[in-house]
Amino acid sequence: MKSIKIIIITLAVTFLSMALSPAAKSQFLDTARVIRIELPQSNERFPAWSDDGTLLVFQSALKGHSEIFLYDFTNDSLIQVTGGKANMSHPVFIPGSNNIAYDKMEQDGSHLYKINLNSGNRELLFKRDILCKAPSFSPSGRLVVFIGWDKKSDTWQIFSYDFVYDNLNRLTHLKDKELYRPLFSPDGKIILFGSRSKSNPFDFELHQINWYGEKLQEPDSIASVSYCWLANSYRIVCAETNREKKFRLITIRKDGTVPMLLSADTVQRITPAFSPDGKKIAVAENSGNNFDIVIYNVANE
Repeated sequence: MKSIKIIIITLAVTFLSMALSPAAKSQFLDTARVIRIELPQSNERFPAWSDDGTLLVFQSALKGHSEIFLYDFTNDSLIQVTGGKANMSHPVFIPGSNNIAYDKMEQDGSHLYKINLNSGNRELLFKRDILCKAPSFSPSGRLVVFIGWDKKSDTWQIFSYDFVYDNLNRLTHLKDKELYRPLFSPDGKIILFGSRSKSNPFDFELHQINWYGEKLQEPDSIASVSYCWLANSYRIVCAETNREKKFRLITIRKDGTVPMLLSADTVQRITPAFSPDGKKIAVAENSGNNFDIVIYNVANE
């Protein structure tokens, strides 16, 4: 079991004024109390919250492969959930259950698995002949969306699977795009995902579709592939970097308007995840040599 270092940092709370949108209600990261989860010589990514906000799951890369870890806020404890030499990535809680879903890299490619936190039993999330990764569940847990390999086009696309009707559906038909993890909106009506052009590696986009794959209005002028939904909201949290290596977290409406600043400094924060009550945000934060999971309180003006 790797050691864990939880640090409570007392700093002045720096208010970030809303130069981006003076009329918007401002939020900021409260740096007076910070929980930092550090695993020695490893890189952490993709935190995800349990339904009640008492547990946080994330992936940690060490010695050439990544494993799944679980932090319990109630007991202030850290548990390694998976073990082995295969890469385990993109962990998320399955709504209404005590299961975690994740993708596992095997000899023939990546597949989706679930593990029960009570029994430790592991099994395929569903039994279909498709390579898949980066799952996200509808609020009821009936649907899962993911990045899947489409054999007909030899491309990665967004797919959905319905556990009730055993239906597998391809939702996108994109070309020349590298896709990033899809995320259901809190009400389950919108699927957000990112892309990068294969011909122009600096061309990033955010996309929105419904569960039928129909294209919805997309945010304009937002270049980010590190994002999440604000709790119980249609606002999107994006991590951005400019040419001067200044980093910022912003929230925007789903159409890209009314940007609000959460943080803007020289600290890189990626793969954000808001707690279900909207009072905390977990990020992977660059500590110099590695990324650690850091949890901030989010304060309102």
